Amino acid sequence: MKPHHILQGLENLIQSLSIDLRYEKGDFAGGLCRLPDKIVFIINPKLPIENKIKLIASELRSLELNHIYIRPALRQIIYDEYDGS
Repeated sequence: MKPHHILQGLENLIQSLSIDLRYEKGDFAGGLCRLPDKIVFIINPKLPIENKIKLIASELRSLELNHIYIRPALRQIIYDEYDGS
């Protein structure tokens, strides 16, 4: 899969989990933010696409995902180290 397809698939997965996805500028990479009433995933839009993929995959690993269908290629990216190739 091409990196932009991987990123789109991971973004869709985040949204399907009812997690708010936000691209916000700042001095941070991003990650999951657990608020009292919801979970927000914040990503710095200036990150290279490979870093966005690694960040999202790393954070998704911390969630329980066995109860939902995830395309096998995306599941492999989530649970393996993404190397951008």
